[in-house]
Amino acid sequence: MFIEENIPLKPYTTFKIGGPAKFFAVLKNFNDLEVAVNFIEKNKINFFILGGGSNLLIKDEGFDGIVLKPQFDYVNFFEDGIVNVGCSKSMPELVFEACNLGYKGLEWAGGLPGTCGGAIVNNAGCFGFEIKDILLEVSAINLITKEFRIFKNKDCNFSYRDSFFKNHPEWLLIEAKLKLEPDNDKSELLKIMQEKIEYRKERHPLEYPNAGSVFKNLLVENLKEDIVEIAKQDNVIKANKIPAAYFIEKASLKGKKIGGAQISEKHANFIINLGNAKAIDVLNLIDLIKEEVKNKFDVNLELEIEVV
Repeated sequence: MFIEENIPLKPYTTFKIGGPAKFFAVLKNFNDLEVAVNFIEKNKINFFILGGGSNLLIKDEGFDGIVLKPQFDYVNFFEDGIVNVGCSKSMPELVFEACNLGYKGLEWAGGLPGTCGGAIVNNAGCFGFEIKDILLEVSAINLITKEFRIFKNKDCNFSYRDSFFKNHPEWLLIEAKLKLEPDNDKSELLKIMQEKIEYRKERHPLEYPNAGSVFKNLLVENLKEDIVEIAKQDNVIKANKIPAAYFIEKASLKGKKIGGAQISEKHANFIINLGNAKAIDVLNLIDLIKEEVKNKFDVNLELEIEVV
């Protein structure tokens, strides 16, 4: 493994925004991992684990430490539906391979960006499904203590867009074990997968660099009755959640621009990079959205993307 210096991070993110990493290392095997852990320990520096870069905003000043880019992207399917997958495996690839081989349980994730590890960290989900529904266990290493551990599903503390790993970023995920269902009708699975992809293309501004949904949707149980009643009248409550986009749109913020960043006119919970956006432009839009939604609805929006 070769540790590089002053590497631009912009190309590694779907937002195409951000400054450089002071140090950068690609991890291809356990030897690379050991070198990286020793480097962190010896130099006493910050570290950040970079997956698919799809749920991420990197600040303009970059990252003053070492960025680790794991490449554990293998996958093995077994007849009983068990799947062993490296946590760097791209979700679009994993979903396609599962459906194409006739394994049911991931078709809902058609078009979901990022890596398998990132999906686990964020408990990614859509259309009423979440990654926690099919995860049996995940192996990980603590980059500070060097402890290796296998986390069962119950150990991951999954909740809406959250997990143990999101709150403990010192753990680097290595391999996940998933439970799918063998299903011979792969044409039907591929059809469902493609429908989900087309749904995203139609409703999300995928023609521009973006980081996905900026804010978490809101749980009805955490909102005031008058707000819930208005949302009911507008028929926007789904699975006991109100979309963050609903509040952003009602605050008349769709299309609002700051610098090279814009609140998408296609989907209000997306901020897009019009071509030359800086992280500060996005952060200023985030602050504007939070302030306006709080002032108009007394609702506190919580970030879904990670800011580094």
